[in-house]
Amino acid sequence: MAISATLLIFAAYFPYVRDIIRGKTRPHPYTWLISGSITFIAFGLQVDDAAGWGMVPTFLAASAGILVFILSVCYKRAAITSVDTVFFLLALIATGLWLYAHEPILAAILISTIDILAFVPTFRKSWRQPQQETVATYYLNAGRFMLATLAIQHYNLATTLYPASAIFVDGSFALFLILRRRTLAPQSHSSVQGAPSIEPA
Repeated sequence: MAISATLLIFAAYFPYVRDIIRGKTRPHPYTWLISGSITFIAFGLQVDDAAGWGMVPTFLAASAGILVFILSVCYKRAAITSVDTVFFLLALIATGLWLYAHEPILAAILISTIDILAFVPTFRKSWRQPQQETVATYYLNAGRFMLATLAIQHYNLATTLYPASAIFVDGSFALFLILRRRTLAPQSHSSVQGAPSIEPA
């Protein structure tokens, strides 16, 4: 499972990083800063608990998230609105609560909430510019979390809530990008067709 998850991480983030460098994809820095940070925290908790080979995909996913954040700042950055900042601050507050949560179910609810709050700026951006995201990355990430769910030895709310919410967020967002692109495509085509032609003098 760890090897399969590791391969999926490389398969998911290679095209994403490539598209950022090409200027095709513009990730929202807020989303990836929170995502990479909480994944690194999760990696640290795994180290403390001697999680074994399961730590490898967590470390790689955290590193990929921080790399995307750095690239989002260095290359063409997505526009940041005041609403994005509000959700970013809410995610930070939830992260602080998560670090001090000693109840497993509460911790699972908080980390799932953090993931959703951090994703709001990316969703807001992609409503108008769905072409600024790489669809395959989100499908593959959903698959990675499916593997993580299958690798769980004891199923309960505390162990399954976060990977289940991640599957839902990544999978539904990939579907949203596809549907949103199809919705906007006819509008773009119509605007091109309706543009006034310039006759040569």
